[in-house]
Amino acid sequence: MGRLRFSYFQLTFGQEEAFLHPERTYERLTRFGYDAIEITPPKGRYGMGVGMKDYLATHRRLKDEYGLEVSCVNECWGEMWDPYSPTYKTLTEPETADLAVSETKSSIDFAAALDCPAVTVAVAIHDDITDENVSEATTVAVDALQRMCDYAAGQGVRLVFEATNHLEMGKFVNTVANHRRLIELTGRDNIGIQLDWFHANFEELNPYEAVMDAGELLWHMHFRDSNSLTPGYGTVDFKAVLRAAKKIGYTGYCTIESAPMVPDADSAARDGIQYLKLMERIAEYQLSPEYPNGFAVGR
Repeated sequence: MGRLRFSYFQLTFGQEEAFLHPERTYERLTRFGYDAIEITPPKGRYGMGVGMKDYLATHRRLKDEYGLEVSCVNECWGEMWDPYSPTYKTLTEPETADLAVSETKSSIDFAAALDCPAVTVAVAIHDDITDENVSEATTVAVDALQRMCDYAAGQGVRLVFEATNHLEMGKFVNTVANHRRLIELTGRDNIGIQLDWFHANFEELNPYEAVMDAGELLWHMHFRDSNSLTPGYGTVDFKAVLRAAKKIGYTGYCTIESAPMVPDADSAARDGIQYLKLMERIAEYQLSPEYPNGFAVGR
Protein backbone atom coordinates (compact mmCIF):
# COMPACT_ATOMS: atom_id res chain seq x y z
CA MET A 1 0.00 0.00 0.00
CA GLY A 2 1.30 3.44 -0.91
CA ARG A 3 1.91 6.00 1.79
CA LEU A 4 -0.58 8.83 2.20
CA ARG A 5 0.39 12.43 1.52
CA PHE A 6 -0.37 15.14 4.07
CA SER A 7 -1.20 18.81 3.65
CA TYR A 8 -2.58 21.67 5.78
CA PHE A 9 -5.06 24.38 4.85
CA GLN A 10 -3.09 27.56 5.46
CA LEU A 11 -6.02 29.93 6.05
CA THR A 12 -6.91 28.12 9.28
CA PHE A 13 -3.71 29.55 10.81
CA GLY A 14 -5.34 32.98 10.44
CA GLN A 15 -5.51 35.66 7.76
CA GLU A 16 -2.48 37.57 9.04
CA GLU A 17 -0.21 34.54 8.71
CA ALA A 18 -1.78 33.36 5.47
CA PHE A 19 -1.49 36.64 3.60
CA LEU A 20 1.14 38.73 5.37
CA HIS A 21 3.53 36.06 6.66
CA PRO A 22 2.97 32.87 4.63
CA GLU A 23 6.58 31.83 5.20
CA ARG A 24 5.59 30.97 8.78
CA THR A 25 3.23 28.28 7.52
CA TYR A 26 5.79 26.84 5.13
CA GLU A 27 8.38 26.64 7.90
CA ARG A 28 5.93 24.97 10.30
CA LEU A 29 4.68 22.41 7.81
CA THR A 30 8.22 21.54 6.70
CA ARG A 31 9.30 21.11 10.32
CA PHE A 32 6.50 18.64 11.04
CA GLY A 33 6.89 16.58 7.88
CA TYR A 34 4.04 17.73 5.65
CA ASP A 35 4.15 17.21 1.89
CA ALA A 36 2.05 20.17 0.78
CA ILE A 37 0.08 23.28 1.63
CA GLU A 38 -3.48 24.23 0.64
CA ILE A 39 -4.06 27.94 0.03
CA THR A 40 -6.84 30.47 -0.60
CA PRO A 41 -6.31 33.31 -3.09
CA PRO A 42 -6.43 36.86 -1.66
CA LYS A 43 -9.82 38.08 -2.79
CA GLY A 44 -13.12 39.22 -1.32
CA ARG A 45 -12.99 39.35 2.47
CA TYR A 46 -9.65 37.55 2.34
CA GLY A 47 -6.32 39.03 1.40
CA MET A 48 -5.64 41.95 3.76
CA GLY A 49 -4.64 44.15 0.83
CA VAL A 50 -2.32 41.62 -0.83
CA GLY A 51 -2.70 41.43 -4.60
CA MET A 52 -3.14 38.20 -6.55
CA LYS A 53 0.00 38.75 -8.64
CA ASP A 54 2.21 39.36 -5.61
CA TYR A 55 0.68 36.46 -3.71
CA LEU A 56 1.30 34.13 -6.63
CA ALA A 57 4.95 35.19 -6.82
CA THR A 58 5.35 34.68 -3.07
CA HIS A 59 4.01 31.13 -3.17
CA ARG A 60 6.08 30.25 -6.21
CA ARG A 61 9.17 31.29 -4.29
CA LEU A 62 8.18 29.63 -1.00
CA LYS A 63 7.17 26.29 -2.51
CA ASP A 64 10.57 26.05 -4.19
CA GLU A 65 12.42 27.24 -1.11
CA TYR A 66 10.74 24.77 1.26
CA GLY A 67 10.11 21.90 -1.16
CA LEU A 68 6.34 21.77 -0.56
CA GLU A 69 3.67 21.22 -3.18
CA VAL A 70 0.40 23.17 -3.34
CA SER A 71 -2.18 20.45 -2.79
CA CYS A 72 -5.30 22.45 -3.60
CA VAL A 73 -6.61 25.97 -4.06
CA ASN A 74 -9.64 26.46 -1.82
CA GLU A 75 -11.97 28.68 -3.77
CA CYS A 76 -14.18 30.05 -0.93
CA TRP A 77 -15.67 32.30 -3.66
CA GLY A 78 -14.11 35.31 -2.03
CA GLU A 79 -17.03 36.48 0.09
CA MET A 80 -18.66 35.85 3.43
CA TRP A 81 -21.38 33.21 3.29
CA ASP A 82 -24.07 35.87 3.44
CA PRO A 83 -27.13 34.80 1.43
CA TYR A 84 -28.40 38.41 1.32
CA SER A 85 -25.22 39.81 -0.23
CA PRO A 86 -25.52 40.92 -3.89
CA THR A 87 -22.15 39.25 -4.54
CA TYR A 88 -22.99 35.96 -2.84
CA LYS A 89 -22.17 32.89 -4.93
CA THR A 90 -24.37 29.80 -5.23
CA LEU A 91 -24.80 26.86 -7.55
CA THR A 92 -28.58 26.96 -7.46
CA GLU A 93 -29.76 30.23 -9.05
CA PRO A 94 -28.71 31.49 -12.51
CA GLU A 95 -27.34 34.93 -11.58
CA THR A 96 -25.41 33.82 -8.50
CA ALA A 97 -24.22 30.69 -10.29
CA ASP A 98 -22.73 32.94 -12.98
CA LEU A 99 -20.86 34.78 -10.24
CA ALA A 100 -19.58 31.45 -8.87
CA VAL A 101 -18.35 30.39 -12.30
CA SER A 102 -16.54 33.68 -12.85
CA GLU A 103 -14.93 33.59 -9.41
CA THR A 104 -13.88 29.97 -9.81
CA LYS A 105 -12.24 30.68 -13.16
CA SER A 106 -9.87 33.14 -11.48
CA SER A 107 -8.95 30.50 -8.91
CA ILE A 108 -8.36 27.96 -11.66
CA ASP A 109 -5.94 30.41 -13.30
CA PHE A 110 -4.23 30.86 -9.93
CA ALA A 111 -3.94 27.10 -9.41
CA ALA A 112 -2.57 26.48 -12.89
CA ALA A 113 0.14 29.11 -12.37
CA LEU A 114 1.25 27.24 -9.22
CA ASP A 115 1.16 23.77 -10.83
CA CYS A 116 -1.58 22.93 -8.34
CA PRO A 117 -3.71 19.91 -9.33
CA ALA A 118 -7.12 20.94 -7.97
CA VAL A 119 -9.54 23.69 -6.99
CA THR A 120 -12.29 23.20 -4.39
CA VAL A 121 -15.90 24.16 -5.14
CA ALA A 122 -18.96 23.70 -2.93
CA VAL A 123 -22.72 23.98 -2.99
CA ALA A 124 -24.34 27.06 -1.51
CA ILE A 125 -27.99 28.16 -1.66
CA HIS A 126 -30.09 31.27 -1.11
CA ASP A 127 -33.54 29.88 -0.46
CA ASP A 128 -34.44 26.43 0.80
CA ILE A 129 -34.40 23.62 -1.74
CA THR A 130 -37.71 21.74 -1.80
CA ASP A 131 -39.45 19.08 -3.86
CA GLU A 132 -40.90 21.90 -5.96
CA ASN A 133 -37.63 23.58 -6.93
CA VAL A 134 -35.00 20.84 -6.68
CA SER A 135 -35.12 20.01 -10.39
CA GLU A 136 -34.50 23.63 -11.39
CA ALA A 137 -31.71 23.99 -8.80
CA THR A 138 -30.08 20.82 -10.08
CA THR A 139 -30.21 22.05 -13.68
CA VAL A 140 -28.53 25.34 -12.69
CA ALA A 141 -25.88 23.54 -10.64
CA VAL A 142 -25.04 21.06 -13.38
CA ASP A 143 -24.69 23.84 -15.95
CA ALA A 144 -22.41 25.87 -13.64
CA LEU A 145 -20.24 22.86 -12.84
CA GLN A 146 -19.96 21.98 -16.53
CA ARG A 147 -18.72 25.49 -17.34
CA MET A 148 -16.21 25.34 -14.49
CA CYS A 149 -15.01 21.91 -15.61
CA ASP A 150 -14.62 22.96 -19.23
CA TYR A 151 -12.53 25.97 -18.24
CA ALA A 152 -10.46 23.90 -15.80
CA ALA A 153 -9.79 21.26 -18.44
CA GLY A 154 -8.14 23.87 -20.65
CA GLN A 155 -5.80 24.72 -17.76
CA GLY A 156 -5.02 21.12 -16.79
CA VAL A 157 -6.77 21.54 -13.41
CA ARG A 158 -9.33 19.29 -11.75
CA LEU A 159 -12.22 20.34 -9.51
CA VAL A 160 -12.92 18.72 -6.15
CA PHE A 161 -16.54 19.12 -5.08
CA GLU A 162 -17.01 19.36 -1.31
CA ALA A 163 -19.99 17.86 0.47
CA THR A 164 -21.12 20.38 3.10
CA ASN A 165 -23.46 20.04 6.07
CA HIS A 166 -27.04 21.29 5.93
CA LEU A 167 -26.57 23.73 8.83
CA GLU A 168 -23.99 25.74 6.86
CA MET A 169 -25.02 25.43 3.21
CA GLY A 170 -28.63 24.26 3.38
CA LYS A 171 -30.27 20.97 2.51
CA PHE A 172 -29.40 20.21 -1.08
CA VAL A 173 -26.29 18.17 -1.83
CA ASN A 174 -24.89 17.13 1.54
CA THR A 175 -23.89 13.51 1.07
CA VAL A 176 -21.44 11.53 -1.03
CA ALA A 177 -24.34 9.79 -2.74
CA ASN A 178 -25.82 13.07 -3.99
CA HIS A 179 -22.42 14.43 -4.95
CA ARG A 180 -21.90 11.37 -7.12
CA ARG A 181 -25.28 11.94 -8.77
CA LEU A 182 -24.56 15.59 -9.53
CA ILE A 183 -21.07 14.82 -10.84
CA GLU A 184 -22.43 12.07 -13.09
CA LEU A 185 -24.99 14.54 -14.48
CA THR A 186 -22.20 16.88 -15.58
CA GLY A 187 -20.78 14.24 -17.91
CA ARG A 188 -17.28 15.58 -17.15
CA ASP A 189 -14.25 13.56 -16.07
CA ASN A 190 -12.25 16.30 -14.34
CA ILE A 191 -14.50 16.71 -11.29
CA GLY A 192 -14.39 14.50 -8.21
CA ILE A 193 -15.43 14.45 -4.57
CA GLN A 194 -13.81 16.18 -1.62
CA LEU A 195 -14.90 14.73 1.71
CA ASP A 196 -14.62 17.05 4.72
CA TRP A 197 -14.91 15.01 7.89
CA PHE A 198 -16.43 17.83 9.92
CA HIS A 199 -19.31 18.05 7.43
CA ALA A 200 -19.50 14.31 6.84
CA ASN A 201 -19.81 13.73 10.59
CA PHE A 202 -23.21 15.46 10.38
CA GLU A 203 -24.53 13.80 7.24
CA GLU A 204 -23.07 10.34 6.61
CA LEU A 205 -24.17 7.11 8.28
CA ASN A 206 -20.57 6.20 9.06
CA PRO A 207 -17.14 7.23 7.77
CA TYR A 208 -16.17 3.86 6.30
CA GLU A 209 -19.28 3.71 4.10
CA ALA A 210 -18.80 7.33 3.00
CA VAL A 211 -15.32 6.60 1.63
CA MET A 212 -16.41 3.37 -0.01
CA ASP A 213 -19.42 5.12 -1.59
CA ALA A 214 -17.17 7.87 -2.97
CA GLY A 215 -14.85 5.23 -4.43
CA GLU A 216 -12.89 6.21 -7.51
CA LEU A 217 -14.34 9.75 -7.37
CA LEU A 218 -12.72 10.51 -4.01
CA TRP A 219 -9.87 12.83 -4.99
CA HIS A 220 -9.30 14.96 -1.89
CA MET A 221 -10.12 14.93 1.83
CA HIS A 222 -10.27 17.60 4.51
CA PHE A 223 -9.49 16.31 7.98
CA ARG A 224 -11.31 18.15 10.74
CA ASP A 225 -12.53 16.29 13.77
CA SER A 226 -16.12 16.33 15.06
CA ASN A 227 -15.42 19.52 17.03
CA SER A 228 -13.59 21.19 14.09
CA LEU A 229 -10.25 20.70 15.84
CA THR A 230 -7.19 18.83 14.59
CA PRO A 231 -7.64 15.07 13.99
CA GLY A 232 -7.58 13.12 17.24
CA TYR A 233 -9.09 15.91 19.33
CA GLY A 234 -12.69 14.77 18.67
CA THR A 235 -14.69 11.62 17.96
CA VAL A 236 -14.44 10.88 14.20
CA ASP A 237 -13.24 7.31 13.56
CA PHE A 238 -10.22 8.13 11.43
CA LYS A 239 -8.98 4.53 11.55
CA ALA A 240 -12.12 3.58 9.60
CA VAL A 241 -11.61 6.52 7.21
CA LEU A 242 -8.04 5.52 6.40
CA ARG A 243 -8.80 1.81 6.26
CA ALA A 244 -11.43 2.51 3.61
CA ALA A 245 -9.09 4.92 1.83
CA LYS A 246 -6.46 2.18 1.63
CA LYS A 247 -9.02 -0.29 0.29
CA ILE A 248 -10.06 1.98 -2.58
CA GLY A 249 -6.46 2.91 -3.40
CA TYR A 250 -6.85 6.57 -2.47
CA THR A 251 -4.01 8.69 -3.89
CA GLY A 252 -5.18 12.22 -3.04
CA TYR A 253 -3.95 14.47 -0.27
CA CYS A 254 -5.07 14.26 3.35
CA THR A 255 -5.40 17.95 4.18
CA ILE A 256 -5.93 19.04 7.77
CA GLU A 257 -8.33 21.99 8.14
CA SER A 258 -8.63 22.43 11.89
CA ALA A 259 -9.93 25.64 13.43
CA PRO A 260 -9.53 27.11 15.96
CA MET A 261 -5.88 26.30 16.72
CA VAL A 262 -6.14 24.49 20.05
CA PRO A 263 -3.97 24.71 22.09
CA ASP A 264 -1.78 26.54 19.53
CA ALA A 265 -0.78 26.36 15.85
CA ASP A 266 2.35 24.28 16.35
CA SER A 267 0.59 21.73 18.55
CA ALA A 268 -2.34 21.39 16.15
CA ALA A 269 -0.05 20.89 13.15
CA ARG A 270 2.23 18.45 14.99
CA ASP A 271 -0.51 16.42 16.67
CA GLY A 272 -2.66 16.25 13.53
CA ILE A 273 -0.06 14.66 11.28
CA GLN A 274 1.31 12.40 14.01
CA TYR A 275 -2.19 11.14 14.81
CA LEU A 276 -3.11 10.52 11.17
CA LYS A 277 0.17 8.71 10.51
CA LEU A 278 -0.52 6.47 13.52
CA MET A 279 -4.05 5.81 12.20
CA GLU A 280 -2.52 4.98 8.80
CA ARG A 281 -0.16 2.42 10.34
CA ILE A 282 -3.01 0.83 12.29
CA ALA A 283 -5.24 0.75 9.20
CA GLU A 284 -2.51 -1.00 7.19
CA TYR A 285 -2.09 -3.59 9.93
CA GLN A 286 -5.85 -4.13 10.12
CA LEU A 287 -5.90 -4.82 6.37
CA SER A 288 -2.92 -7.16 6.45
CA PRO A 289 -3.20 -10.98 6.47
CA GLU A 290 -1.38 -10.95 9.82
CA TYR A 291 -4.32 -9.23 11.54
CA PRO A 292 -5.46 -10.15 14.18
CA ASN A 293 -3.54 -13.39 14.74
CA GLY A 294 -0.05 -12.11 14.08
CA PHE A 295 0.65 -14.50 11.21
CA ALA A 296 -0.57 -15.16 7.67
CA VAL A 297 -2.14 -18.53 6.93
CA GLY A 298 -0.47 -20.51 4.18
CA ARG A 299 3.03 -19.13 4.44
